[in-house]
Amino acid sequence: MIAYFLERPYLIAILAALVVLTLFVCIKAGQASARRGRANEALIKKLKEENELRNEFAVLTETLVKNADSARLFKGVALNLQKKISDASDMEREFAKFSDEQKMMYALSFVVEDGSEKLSNFFRINGKPVTENALDAFKKLFDGRLYEIFESEYNSFDPDNEEASVIAEEIEKLDIEFSALADTDSICIAGGKFIAENAVKFI
Repeated sequence: MIAYFLERPYLIAILAALVVLTLFVCIKAGQASARRGRANEALIKKLKEENELRNEFAVLTETLVKNADSARLFKGVALNLQKKISDASDMEREFAKFSDEQKMMYALSFVVEDGSEKLSNFFRINGKPVTENALDAFKKLFDGRLYEIFESEYNSFDPDNEEASVIAEEIEKLDIEFSALADTDSICIAGGKFIAENAVKFI
């Protein structure tokens, strides 16, 4: 057999290439599997944390609201508001039952979820009344440039605003500036403080 391959050196080159290719494919498959494993672990961890938060704040009391960490309070309340909507047979009717404060926090939770990487992603994914109530929330919670950026993107993506348009370069600049001024943690903390200050509207 050795003599056979020695007489045909091109076969050795082909076999060597096949070995290298097989190793490469195996390595890539292993890396992909590891990535999937990490992604699954992260998802399971996230779902577990959300379930714990939902249970912790399922029944709000003045004491619980007063003593809760602001960010956890916002996340827990938001998750329960989301569950009320998702479980309802008529989501629009259920949303209409919310107080204005609840509507704002419900909408704000989607800014955190969908706009964590770029604020514009939130507006691309969501429409009214979520975007409207998120704008109200930002007006209540933030002032100055942060609110101006949010309002500017709201107007750009508003299909009812004929004077505004989505200019990619401008939106990208606003996204970058927004990320420099706020992150998900600061938004959650502000939301939690708002809930604590308006506890009667959530209990």
